[in-house]
Amino acid sequence: MKTGLLALAFAATLPLGALAQDAAPQTRQHDRHAAMHERMCADLDAHLAARLAWIEAKVKPSEAQRAAWDGFARESRQAAAPMRELCAAAAPAMPRDDVAARLAERERRMSAMLDTTRRMRAAVEKILPALDEAQRKTFAENYEGHRARPMHGGHGMHHQRGQHHGQHGQGG
Repeated sequence: MKTGLLALAFAATLPLGALAQDAAPQTRQHDRHAAMHERMCADLDAHLAARLAWIEAKVKPSEAQRAAWDGFARESRQAAAPMRELCAAAAPAMPRDDVAARLAERERRMSAMLDTTRRMRAAVEKILPALDEAQRKTFAENYEGHRARPMHGGHGMHHQRGQHHGQHGQGG
């Protein structure tokens, strides 16, 4: 009798456990996306300022290049306006099962990123002719930080050397 009751009690908890397991990954994923969005918005201007300072320190624009560089920095800050507007607008709360609303929100974020990227490209296209060849190379190597040049030998380093998927030792 005790064994039967224990089995029944155990069986009764299975659907609840399964539901909890199904909901947990969705909640964690939603929380992770929300946290990432909050960090991006909270640090947007700081990251941009740091990137501009880093590139300037690496490129070392001359006094003759100062006006062009200052224009680039100003336009770069202005280029982030669509992302700032996205961050200023409260993200709408939406049920997990409203796929259309989630896609609309994703489209809104991607549109802001695309607009920012277009504006940033225009700023970059303006500064490049003002730089000499060595400065343009330095600019390219440092513009996107660690994404452009993996520094710690992670997965990206293998791609950089042409060594991936069993090709170790064959690339250069």
